[in-house]
Order: sequence, then structure tokens, then C-alpha cells
Amino acid sequence: MTIDMKSLAMEGAKARLWQLETETNQLLQAFPDLRDGARTPATSQGGSRRGRRQMTAAERRSVSVRMKKYWAGRRKKNGASASAATQPKRAVKRNGISAAGRAAIAAAQRKRWAAIRKEGQAKTPKSH
Repeated sequence: MTIDMKSLAMEGAKARLWQLETETNQLLQAFPDLRDGARTPATSQGGSRRGRRQMTAAERRSVSVRMKKYWAGRRKKNGASASAATQPKRAVKRNGISAAGRAAIAAAQRKRWAAIRKEGQAKTPKSH
């Protein structure tokens, strides 16, 4: 009598597959949210957004008022004058370059790119 190992392995695999399908069906009956793939209960209830929720306009306004009061108290405690808080901020120099300097650089770059485009057009053969 010969034993066909392949057919025995196939029968064992079929039996195990049936067990897995039965177990899967039982789990899906117990947890219907799992039926849609890997969705978690948090995402199945409406949104896929994680982390903090967005503040409403009223909440933002409330925080703004509270923080203004807090910082006013801090300035008062540290002896800073109230007028210092209301004075306009000075214009900040960007990258240490004046407006004229930025304009000169922009003009030089425009000239540079125009030359590069012109050079590129001269190299490409026209197919007309």
C-alpha cells in the first residue's frame, strides 16, 4: 500500500481552510465593522482624521481673549510698559538685503534665464 503524501496534504489544507473560513465568519458576525477591510471603529464612525479636533470660531476667540489677558499680565508683572505692546513692529529686513538689492538680483536672474532659454532653443532642431 502506497501513501500519496500530496493528496493527504491537500486534504489537510482543505480542512484547515474550512476552519479558517468558519472562524472568519464568526469574527465578522461578532465585529461587523471588520467587513470593510482594515477600517478601524474610529474611521468607520465618520472621519479618517486622527489627532486633535478643529476648534470652533467661538473657542478660538475665547482662547485669544484668554491669552491676551495672560500676556498683558506677564508684561505688567515684568515691568514692560503697556505702550511697548501697542507700538507697531519695525519692518524686518529680509536676509540682510535691501529692496533695491533684491530687485537687482531678480533682474539678473531674469536675464540669466532668458539666455538659458535662448541657448536651449538654438540647440533643439526645428521639426517644421
